[in-house]
Amino acid sequence: MRIRASIPGYKEIEVNLSPGRTVGDLKRVACRKMGIEPELAKLLLDGKNLPEKTPISKLKPGTTPIIVDYLWARQLLVWGASGQEKLRKATVLLAGAGAIGNEAAKNLAMLGIRKILIVDRDRVEMSNISRMMFFRSKDLGKNKAEALAENMHAKYPHVETAAYRGDLENLPLKFYLDSQVILCGLDNVLSRIFLTQVSRRYSIPLIDAGIIGVTGRVQSYIPPSDACPICLFPPNQYSNIVGLRNPCEPPPGQEAVPSFATSISLVSSILAQETIKILLGLTEYNANKKWPEATGQPLRSVFFLDLKNNRYTQMNLKRNPRCIVCGKDGTGRETVGSGVLPVKLLREKSAEEAIRKATNFHDGKITAYLESPHGTTKMDSYALIGRRAKRGDYLRILAETENGELHESILKLL
Repeated sequence: MRIRASIPGYKEIEVNLSPGRTVGDLKRVACRKMGIEPELAKLLLDGKNLPEKTPISKLKPGTTPIIVDYLWARQLLVWGASGQEKLRKATVLLAGAGAIGNEAAKNLAMLGIRKILIVDRDRVEMSNISRMMFFRSKDLGKNKAEALAENMHAKYPHVETAAYRGDLENLPLKFYLDSQVILCGLDNVLSRIFLTQVSRRYSIPLIDAGIIGVTGRVQSYIPPSDACPICLFPPNQYSNIVGLRNPCEPPPGQEAVPSFATSISLVSSILAQETIKILLGLTEYNANKKWPEATGQPLRSVFFLDLKNNRYTQMNLKRNPRCIVCGKDGTGRETVGSGVLPVKLLREKSAEEAIRKATNFHDGKITAYLESPHGTTKMDSYALIGRRAKRGDYLRILAETENGELHESILKLL
């Protein structure tokens, strides 16, 4: 029995099944042909849902195709099934579960990001509830990261969430390395400095955003060549700046700053859109030096908005040679190489040889650290590496040359 199935405006296919098969079988075959997830789709005929246990012999589609009602059908019109598949495989690290974090998480969940890792050490307060959609009265006193992860997954079960309650500096390195993009919605400069160091050293794109009242800013940073978010700060004023929540904020001591749902929504929407651009386009850009037409290129600058005075400004930056992160003497001046290594090679007698080959550290002493969800563990022997290493973990390799120089490399274990 030949049946036509369609996602209007995107694709129409023909499926050939025996009459004894069911609507559920039809959906699975049609979705597989279209490259989408059947569990996130329904079949419609004349605007009505088709029960999946219905034999297809009872269908009378007539001249119109059966509609495949896919959760992200409208997005397929822009970047197709291959683009949506990238989002469904993506992991994003969200630093800050407050105002920007709540709204950005909602946008990313609706767009179809597979996994969102959320980090925050603060607790939900009453004033948060009016500005942060995922927090409710029953969440008062809970850790923000845990409340956001729990409530977002309940509303969007297609999104995997993980929460970490604590400081960014204590977050296991694996969580950073697992992420394709880092999003920063935190309200202090020290956290931005730390995240920028991680971003540059391990070549993880970072999107930084902040708001004060009806003003806001967004910056997309793609290491290593871009000007980083810390390049903006005058090097001779770091001691005065590190206590501020934002570069344009009043002096420390004024703890609370104005915050409105309108500016939060706009800044977070731009933040999410920049995330999509990088997730869908960075691989193509690296290969062809061209961003895909479907998404356009990221900002690659600082975008300022002032909703009171209707001003929207892009400020192009040049790398600051004296920047404390990416400058010539900065903490993140050295970028870390990366590679992959099958776990099975670590369980053979040639483990050292495999590590040296994968890292190109052929000479000198090497020290290995296992980066897992539990944190960092120094590996005292190759036999221990073979016993402890698991797929999905990372090996951080430090090589010391004869003249005492240290070089670092990251190997993802497959």
